[in-house]
Amino acid sequence: DKEDKFSFQQRIESVKTAAVGALSGGIAATPFIAFHDIPLYGAASWEFDTDMGSLQGALFAIVYRYCVREEDDNDMLNMGVVGAFVVVRTLSRVRVPQYCTAAPLTCGSPLGYFDWDMIQQLALNGLESAALFGGAALAMEFAYKKEFISKFPN
Repeated sequence: DKEDKFSFQQRIESVKTAAVGALSGGIAATPFIAFHDIPLYGAASWEFDTDMGSLQGALFAIVYRYCVREEDDNDMLNMGVVGAFVVVRTLSRVRVPQYCTAAPLTCGSPLGYFDWDMIQQLALNGLESAALFGGAALAMEFAYKKEFISKFPN
């Protein structure tokens, strides 16, 4: 029943959505995560981060489906959902070097708060996150157009 927003059919759509998000997000992010992880941390870290990226892609896709609803063609909303996930993932993956001092945080040039190491982390993690969530959003839009997944009803 299309009128029941929380019917069994909607749950099936959410499972399909999670599968699309996990596969597409993981695949889109894999080369970027490899570029970042393998030289610095090794293959095991790359595998773990790719697996976690797939889980994040699945959760993102479910939220994306609930935000981007039927009869709602707001590109800014779509980009805002992607951007919010990119910012949160990117910032959460920055590690403050041990040489920084606390209260107030001071790490050195060029910005005091952020040093070159942290800026590099932001850039690499931002690229990974954009690929992960952007790829998942593109796959979701493709799945909507092909009617493999339905948008959540208003």
